Amino acid sequence: ANIRFEQPELVLYPPGPVSTQGCGRASSAAGPFYCPADLGIYIETGFFDQLAQMSGTNGDFARLYVMAHEYGHHIQNLSGLSGQVRSLQQQNPRQANQLLVRLELMADCYAGVWAGQNRALIEPGDLEEGMRAASAVGDDTIQQRAGQRINPEGFTHGTAQQRMEALRRGLQSADAGACDVYFNQR
Repeated sequence: ANIRFEQPELVLYPPGPVSTQGCGRASSAAGPFYCPADLGIYIETGFFDQLAQMSGTNGDFARLYVMAHEYGHHIQNLSGLSGQVRSLQQQNPRQANQLLVRLELMADCYAGVWAGQNRALIEPGDLEEGMRAASAVGDDTIQQRAGQRINPEGFTHGTAQQRMEALRRGLQSADAGACDVYFNQR
């Protein structure tokens, strides 16, 4: 994209709150997140145990998928897309959640691109593990697990099916341009 690349900082922290340079304090309940103000990817290590329980898998690929997803947010920030989406959300608050979901699905797609570009390092069963992880963190799955009625208006990351499709799209193409479908950037 002809943008200056800056390496993000990966911060793995123990269960409990974390202080960030640019985004203040966050509780571990926030889950993995990207802080654009300090270019940090924050992952509470206990989340990986929770993900393993939710998805029924304890493999390394599910963990790498989560990190690659957050790395996707870093790319969105560097390219200016995150700022554009925030502006669109302010202009049209009714579409704020839909825009957020599209941003999250694009980050899933970017995670798939990373995996697709590194196929030689992927072991048998890894792709299935990634799909199970993507399904486990779908908004509909999370709402059902919490005993709630499925409420699309409350979605922040997309359904299990949408998340798996976004990951698959990136994986099959191994091309970041395939992820532009979420915002028609080119």
